[in-house]
Amino acid sequence: MTSPSDTANFDTPPGQPRDAHSGVLFAIFAMLLLGAGESAAQALPNAGQLLNEQQRTLPAAPPLHSPPPAVVVPEGSGNNTPAIGLAVRVRSVRFTGATALAESSDLASLTTPLIGRTVNHAELQRTVDAATRLLRSRGYMLARAYLPQQDLTDGDLEIAVSEGRLQSDAQRIEIRGTTRIDASRLYAIADSALPVGQAVSVEDLERAMLLLNDLSGLAARSTLERGSERGTSRLVVDANDTPMLEGRAWSDNFGNRSTGSFRLGAQLQVNSPSRLGDSVAVGLVQSTGSTAANLNYSLPLNASGLRLNAGASYLRYRIDQEAFRSLDLRGDATAFQLGASYPLVRTRERNLYASLTYERRKLTDRALGETLRSRKLDSLSFLLAGSRIDPWGGGGTFQGNVAMTAGRADLSGNADDKFVDSRTARTNGSFRKLFVGANRLQNLGGAPGSEWTLFAGVIGQLASGNLDSSEKFILGGASGVRAYPVGEASGDEGVLGTLELRRNFTLGGDGMQSKLQALAFVDAGQVRLHKRAWPHAISNAGDTNNVHLASAGVGLNLSLDRWTLRTALARTLGSNPGRGPNGLDADGRSSKWRGWVQAMYAF
Repeated sequence: MTSPSDTANFDTPPGQPRDAHSGVLFAIFAMLLLGAGESAAQALPNAGQLLNEQQRTLPAAPPLHSPPPAVVVPEGSGNNTPAIGLAVRVRSVRFTGATALAESSDLASLTTPLIGRTVNHAELQRTVDAATRLLRSRGYMLARAYLPQQDLTDGDLEIAVSEGRLQSDAQRIEIRGTTRIDASRLYAIADSALPVGQAVSVEDLERAMLLLNDLSGLAARSTLERGSERGTSRLVVDANDTPMLEGRAWSDNFGNRSTGSFRLGAQLQVNSPSRLGDSVAVGLVQSTGSTAANLNYSLPLNASGLRLNAGASYLRYRIDQEAFRSLDLRGDATAFQLGASYPLVRTRERNLYASLTYERRKLTDRALGETLRSRKLDSLSFLLAGSRIDPWGGGGTFQGNVAMTAGRADLSGNADDKFVDSRTARTNGSFRKLFVGANRLQNLGGAPGSEWTLFAGVIGQLASGNLDSSEKFILGGASGVRAYPVGEASGDEGVLGTLELRRNFTLGGDGMQSKLQALAFVDAGQVRLHKRAWPHAISNAGDTNNVHLASAGVGLNLSLDRWTLRTALARTLGSNPGRGPNGLDADGRSSKWRGWVQAMYAF
């Protein structure tokens, strides 16, 4: 038997009269917020949850196609030692020039076998070539060792080291090609990454070329030519425009059943509309009960990769379920973002980005034409995201990110909402959360590009307290535990892991090739529904605040020219302790099997 102190008090707050009509609305509101009881067919989403789901189910942006710099190292030996008939007994070896590019002990180890022996020119040259390879393995792609003109009568051998610089004048970098982006901007980016007077490293050159390729509407490759100064080179960049317009259209069943599972979507991107390497992207996703639109803009701010990012999104919904149509449940969500990002590390094999983003959200839910909720959320997020390609175990790619968010939720737009919240979740006010993710794609065939790969990934979230639905961690859906519906197991904190064994096939001949990928997977995750539960907050069949879900399944992905098809079929592993008292999942169903399909066309 519960005591009065164990139950939430929903009495009218002092000084706040409630008429009959608002009382009916308040009852509807409390029913939707706290659960409709055993007669409810399914858990109904609100504007915040739908916005959250929408952001999770949008197709991932295509990867940046940044080709490695095409480098032709200029030939030319500084060796003036006669090759014919040379035979010398080596007494000592010393390195001169840019010896700081490599450890002296490493260089000395290359020449130790020569000491005390009589060698010819070919053996000396092999030693010099080994020193050049050592220098370039340290990342100094233009550095080289050579035999300068010298007197070897006493057996004292000198090996000179040239650091390999770009020539010092403005012609050290040349931009070729006609592009929408002014050549002076391209020059500034390359110049910023390749300081004057320093040895050219692989990382510096890759940063220059990848930052150029990060500009929307541009593709660039590079070659190195002999410079006008002794021992120097010059960088020649071949830049070309890519299509100004690109886009994609898709259809899938990734939506929330309450607003329509089947969706149609499209996105159009305009590359470099202002001829600055910027981009404008507009997207639209439509289901039977919802419409979502977004607009994003990205602008390079300087030559070192700093970018301004701005975005806006709008979502409008109505609950498209027969049992609830009489309540006319509908609402909308708007969000605005403004931030900046910077590539701390940008190479072919290692990348690290930092970004800072401010976001404002406004969430509104209505019933019978009256407002149930009107919430505003302001947040500031700092993100670090990185990737690394390595040769471990036959080669693989690691990706990781960590995001820290601090914000404030304002529920003052609706007195009833704020009042109920003060007796229950207490989401009004400040909040903080930490999101962490990591994954690895591992080659299993012993070499990059192998047919068999293994993907393992994990994401997790911690929160300072109870969160608004737009900030929660969700387990179910096509990007989560795939045997459960979108919106299943939404909580303040959680962790989600997936393991996929993939087999890649290449089909077709030289004319048109298609790629087929078969996969088997296991997904598992757990959420804490409420960081701080209140009396009667838990109304699921398992009477638990911690919900664990797992599933296993198979999938088939097909890529054919501009077409992409993704499919997955999953079955539950174990039970769902978070199902409703009637035994149903969040979508009002109890199936152990669930399938996902997405077809996309890129143009």
